[in-house]
Amino acid sequence: MRNYEILPNYINLENEEKILSRRELEILILVAAGFENLQIAKVFKVTLSTVKKQLEKIFVKLKAKNRANAVFIGQCQGLISQKDYETVINCPAIKEFINTCKYFRN
Repeated sequence: MRNYEILPNYINLENEEKILSRRELEILILVAAGFENLQIAKVFKVTLSTVKKQLEKIFVKLKAKNRANAVFIGQCQGLISQKDYETVINCPAIKEFINTCKYFRN
């Protein structure tokens, strides 16, 4: 799933590789921000099935039952730091997607 990078390689997330890979952490942050699976697939330029498989891996690693539970566990374990959240949400690829997506506009 590493075909398309939303963050340059020189930007490190505080909590990548602690429990989740960098891509898994990026996905969890997008889930926390309210992104749906199809939107995440479009951001990373992958199939919906790829995103679903990645989410399943996240659920297993965090022992989560669903998306909301994964976000809750991620926050409780300190995996989703404010800095990482802002880094992902404010990266150019995400900002561009948000600007073109009706779902995120007022």
